Order: sequence, then structure tokens, then C-alpha cells
Amino acid sequence: MSINRFEMFSDGIFAIAMTLLVIEIKLPDLSRTTPSEALTQLLDIGPHLLSYVTSFIVIGVIWLNHHALFHLLKRVDRAALVINLLLLMCVAFIPYSTALIGSYGELRSVVIFYGLSLAITGIAYNALWFYVVHKYILSENLIHHRAIRKATIWSIGYPISYFAASGLAFISTTLSIALYIFIPLFYLFPGVIDEQLTQIKNGATSD
Repeated sequence: MSINRFEMFSDGIFAIAMTLLVIEIKLPDLSRTTPSEALTQLLDIGPHLLSYVTSFIVIGVIWLNHHALFHLLKRVDRAALVINLLLLMCVAFIPYSTALIGSYGELRSVVIFYGLSLAITGIAYNALWFYVVHKYILSENLIHHRAIRKATIWSIGYPISYFAASGLAFISTTLSIALYIFIPLFYLFPGVIDEQLTQIKNGATSD
């Protein structure tokens, strides 16, 4: 499959999943409330807004890394398509786990469930990462091997971080939720692959 069709399909799933996140924030009925009651109901939306922002950034981070991973390729084979479908299936599930933690974030089981869903999504991305790196990037020497090793550590750390954060829920659900917020913020910073792509672009420009 050409990379353009592959990325268009993937981008569509990412966009739909990110849009579904906001649909789970229900509009409060403020038609017959006093100002204080209205304020209380608006404050009750707080957990939903927090889970929405967190999951939006999570999906955004995966999309950014997905784009960087396939930026240098022109075609993908069937195996890459299948692994990518598994990743997109996990991404499409994130709105469900987000709705759960937004409504029942005080329950330890729900907090753990949310973290595990993100960790499994990270595993799916890593499966795609390892396949594409060994099938295309290393064999065609698209990026320096040392950069690949650093980027692999960076990528593996993503699901490991969520497994650790979900495990902390047995000690403190508040601490787990705080880490759920911090992890995607940390991965928003440019990674090793982004730096390599910049160098490649600058080299091509100078040539």
C-alpha cells in the first residue's frame, strides 16, 4: 500500500478517537439551577475535563510518533498494515477508558484499567516500531543505528511508564492519575527520531 493511503486511513482513526473524547463530556442541565448549584455542576465536570485533556494529549503523542516513524517510507507491506490495525484498535478504545476514569476516577480498579489500556496501546505501537525499524529503516540505513537504539529505549519506556503508574494505584490512585498526566506531557518533547529527521532535512537543504 502506498504510504499516502496508509497515513490517510490512520490519521482518520486518530482524528475520530480524539473527537469522541469530548462527546463523553455530557452537557449539564443548568436551566433550573441557582448560581451556586450551577457552579457545583460545572465543578463536577472537572474530572471529565482532566481525563479528556490527558487522553487527547496521549493520542496526540502517539499520532506524532506515528507520523515520524513513517515519514521516510514510501510503501508498507501487509504485516505493517495488520500491526497498524491493532494499534488503531487500541487507540479507538481510549475514549471508552477515558469515560470510565472521568466518571469513576475514585475507584482503584478503574484507575488501573485506564493505565493498562494506555500501556497496551504503547505495546501495540512498539510492535509496529520494531517491525518497521527492522524491515525498512535499518535495512535501508535511513537513520543512524545509534539513533535507532536511543529511540527504541525512548519508545519502550512509554508502556513501561504506564504499567508502573497503574501499579502505583495500589498505593495511591491520586499518584497514579498524576503520572498519567505527566507521562504524555513528557513525551510531547521532540524525540530522537524527530532530531534525525531534522538533520536529514537540513542535509538535503544544504545539498
